[in-house]
Amino acid sequence: MKKFLQLGLGVITLALIIALVPASPFPSMAYETAAAAQETAAKVRGGWIDENLGPGVARWVDENGNVSSQPGKQEETQTEKATQSQAEAESQTTADTKQQETADSEGQPAKRVIDPSRPMVALTFDDGPYAPVGNPIMDSLAQYGGKATFFVVGNRAVYYPDELKRMAAEGHEIGNHTYEHKYLNKLSPQQIQSQINRCNDAVQAVCGVRPVLVRLPGGNKNSTVLQNVHAPMIMWSIDTLDWKTRNTAKTIQTVMSRVRDGDIVLMHELYPQSGAAAVEIIRRLSEEGYQLVTVSELASYRGGVVPGGVYSQFYR
Repeated sequence: MKKFLQLGLGVITLALIIALVPASPFPSMAYETAAAAQETAAKVRGGWIDENLGPGVARWVDENGNVSSQPGKQEETQTEKATQSQAEAESQTTADTKQQETADSEGQPAKRVIDPSRPMVALTFDDGPYAPVGNPIMDSLAQYGGKATFFVVGNRAVYYPDELKRMAAEGHEIGNHTYEHKYLNKLSPQQIQSQINRCNDAVQAVCGVRPVLVRLPGGNKNSTVLQNVHAPMIMWSIDTLDWKTRNTAKTIQTVMSRVRDGDIVLMHELYPQSGAAAVEIIRRLSEEGYQLVTVSELASYRGGVVPGGVYSQFYR
């Protein structure tokens, strides 16, 4: 009987403890995911997170730790940053040397000549600037006398000013890819105009050039976008899907197996594989007789462009 009373007393005591002590809630999976993401973002300044998720998903973290949604790379390591600085210095030296070599006897830069009767292709590169990839592309273009169009994200301009200045100085075209790589079809008219204007302002502040062409992130558009982007919108006729495959050989094959006079080729400036592919594509196209021109150069010989117009190629 005594043991029975002791057991009953123990059960009652345990019940009182459970009733009086507040339970600790279990965090939800969403909370854990958000916390993990916040912890990751806290370690990044001036770099990318979620790179593996592809364009339009990865997010840029600025120097203050603020996160915005857009495609890109993760933060460069110290080694990559050192390599980048060295590449920029070497590329600038190369550019200065080539500019000096192409000057005529009066000290004026050699005039660029385009033959309208010969085939032309416009190579375009999205999501930059990113000097470790962009500079080798420009080196190759300089070697073969070509030009390209770089559609840049405005809030990246301040991080790669020397590369943007080189683009402008060497005659490449700098286009607008919005300020934060926002999908414009999801925004209001005021937000659309803000994304375009802020990108133009950021580029102009860095290199003195104000973009005149726009590439819509993801190519996404609707009637609101068409009514509020007061500039020619440039699409593409060859999509390399380089951001997805990140395979140099596949990117080269995609272009070389399909290219024709008047094409606009879509690539991305963020990935080393894309840069390596571009260098080889530039060589092969040049050797096959294609003139590598900017989108505006191509358009000027094939009917031109108008604000609000949408263009994916300029065939004869």
